[in-house]
Amino acid sequence: MTDVDPLNEQSPTLQPVGSAAAQNPADPRADGQSPTGPPPAWPAAPGGPVPPEPARGGSAFKVVLLILGGLLLLGSLVLNTLLLMDIEVDTSYAASLATTVLRSGDSDQTVALYHVEGIINGRAVALFNRFYRSVADDRDVRAVVLRVNSPGGGVTASDQICQMVKDLKSSGKTVVVSMGSLAASGGYYISAPADEIYAEATTLTGSIGVLAGWVVLKGTLDKIGAEAVVIKSSHAEGWKDSMSSFKRPHDYQRRHLRGLLDKMQDRFEKVVKAGRGKRLRLRTQTLMVPGEKEGTRRELTETAPLNGKIYLADEALGFGLIDAIGYKEEAIDRAARLAQLDSPRLVLYSRRMTLMEQLLSSRAEQPRQIGMDLLDRIQTPRMMMIWKMD
Repeated sequence: MTDVDPLNEQSPTLQPVGSAAAQNPADPRADGQSPTGPPPAWPAAPGGPVPPEPARGGSAFKVVLLILGGLLLLGSLVLNTLLLMDIEVDTSYAASLATTVLRSGDSDQTVALYHVEGIINGRAVALFNRFYRSVADDRDVRAVVLRVNSPGGGVTASDQICQMVKDLKSSGKTVVVSMGSLAASGGYYISAPADEIYAEATTLTGSIGVLAGWVVLKGTLDKIGAEAVVIKSSHAEGWKDSMSSFKRPHDYQRRHLRGLLDKMQDRFEKVVKAGRGKRLRLRTQTLMVPGEKEGTRRELTETAPLNGKIYLADEALGFGLIDAIGYKEEAIDRAARLAQLDSPRLVLYSRRMTLMEQLLSSRAEQPRQIGMDLLDRIQTPRMMMIWKMD
């Protein structure tokens, strides 16, 4: 039996690469086979490379990403829900009015200030109705000042607000109108019933008239090779599409439409005459205007200022369309004097901004998108009390 020197014996775990143990054909790794047992430990040779640590932060990073994604999804759901709620509120015009005290005074001597801005349409009517219902039965509100800055709008919408202004007067409240830069057509229609009307020196007002207009696309359709097909019921054949966007109206249709507009004009004039009374000074004049056929002229007799013409404040004052030239503050003071208030309290009534409007109030204006509502406005003719530049 041969003695083995333990100092010269090589440890199997520290054999160098290329040793007999590494080239042992019995070793399953020699022919490319995978070992069945656990891999051998990394050789801990003195001065050798340090073995890499296994990655331990990957799972934690994934957890953080999942949490952030969940929070973003939850926030998106909440914001979209609020947006849908605001759309519903805006569609139903159910937003409440906010009140702001602009001048202190006795609460039972309140002067209510409300602004009518922009086009007079269904939305403007709904908001004015909320203001009307807020102050009509409030005994503390003794006077109302309407700040009107509008080119007018729909005939029906203007008439509805006009009636509410009359009802405010009937409830015993003093009503004074303060006109802004423009209070024309429907803007004047809703102002006429007021006790007094103030306009600024640069205010444009008047335009007492009614118009109807629409776009005829026939020539455009011909150029692009398109054709509009309209089928009418037999009994409505002559009138159903008299204001069609695909053809020009016939003469008999024009006469019918002119008759409708004349009736609305007559109602407009009655509102102005009833509201202004003896203060209104009319003047009849005759002028030559272009005829219906090109190159012809005809004589037209009209009554100013009920002729659709626009006027600056000094001319409007001469016709009795307004009572004085002055700014909003002067109109407010005049309303307090007419209501015999010695300690008036001025309160502004305005539409309360929805949550989404407050969140997005600093957002840049988005480009207008073409939707069904815009297409409807383009295609559907409307009779308007509005001042427009030709």
